[in-house]
Amino acid sequence: MRKLAVLLLVLTMLFSFAAYSEEEQVSLSFVRIGNDEAERAYWQWAINEFEAQNPNIHIEYDEKAIGDAMDTALNTQFASGGGVDIIGHGILSVAQRVEAGQYMPIDDYFEAWEGKDDIMESVFANGTYNGHVYGLGYSVTPYVFAYRIDLLEEAGIDVPVSWEELADAARTLTTYDENGNVAFSGFCYPQTGGNLVELDVFMYGNGGKYIVDGEPVFADNEELKKALEFLGDLLPDVNLTYSSNEVNPFVSGNAAMTLINNAALTTMLNNHEYAGKVGIALPPNNGTKASFCGCNMLFIGTTCEHPDEAFEFISFVMSPESTLKRAEMVRIPVTLSSLVDEYAQMDEWNEARSLCVEYGTGMPRVTWSTSFQAVRNVISQSVLFGDKAIDEALNEAQSDIEFRMAN
Repeated sequence: MRKLAVLLLVLTMLFSFAAYSEEEQVSLSFVRIGNDEAERAYWQWAINEFEAQNPNIHIEYDEKAIGDAMDTALNTQFASGGGVDIIGHGILSVAQRVEAGQYMPIDDYFEAWEGKDDIMESVFANGTYNGHVYGLGYSVTPYVFAYRIDLLEEAGIDVPVSWEELADAARTLTTYDENGNVAFSGFCYPQTGGNLVELDVFMYGNGGKYIVDGEPVFADNEELKKALEFLGDLLPDVNLTYSSNEVNPFVSGNAAMTLINNAALTTMLNNHEYAGKVGIALPPNNGTKASFCGCNMLFIGTTCEHPDEAFEFISFVMSPESTLKRAEMVRIPVTLSSLVDEYAQMDEWNEARSLCVEYGTGMPRVTWSTSFQAVRNVISQSVLFGDKAIDEALNEAQSDIEFRMAN
């Protein structure tokens, strides 16, 4: 009887363990855009911490380089019927992949999430589409107004906050060679490149919009027209022509002020030659505080069989502890309002970075966003190089975008 009792106890324990393992063990695939070392280290930390707290959930992590690699991987996975459970991707993916039936709406999860009132409004907006929530922003890349503290102080110039002040400061700080060409730029601005979001900063800073009631507005867009007029008048006097795909002249020490991706400024801030000489602020505006801010978000794939566990991982990544850890490891701004003050204590310029996130707008969340990017680039280049008059460029842009949308 004693042996039988022991045997029954052992069998009960084995069956219980087997049932627990079968019921509770969940494996989730996760692929995110980007392959930089700092963020990879963060994700390794996050996954280890999450799995330690949730031993029944395993995260299968993968990453893809920015560009075609990520989209090719996702397209292949979904086309094969497999899909991906958790996806870390950017704003441009939202409309396309929602319409393709690849991103799951997470409205119910979001409403029940205790952090829903903490995520910055500007960040939250990036993951919404047609009135539904699809993604939550974990990584932001604001464009900041960077300036040389030493040069402004030497010239007795305050940090510009308006377009007029920017123009005056830029002309004062620009120097010329013997032929009258700009040798040192007072304010540098890319006139070619893959995604000329700098124009967006000026257009938004003038209170403008590219899209009204879901439709593109280029023709008769007075706010955009005024932004182009301002830049067209200023840049010939102060700018060094360069591409947004090249090193910004400000970073190489050849400009006094610029608009620049916060991450692209890192090398200069780490350069001892410029220690204490570089400042960051919200871009100068013409009445409306604004900047451009990119955003990567976490989505749940529609083929995910364990969305509860997937959102559990997302909510862990979006928690204050994890968000602050990400800011420390990856050197990116926080996305939660409750952490802004603590983030500001980490670096003297973090308050300005947070402002650029708070007032930042990303790429349009529309199925024709890549067409928008191409058309906006043509406007910027054709007008600022003097190839076309502003009204002509805007009218052609309107016809072009409507043609692209129809086809």
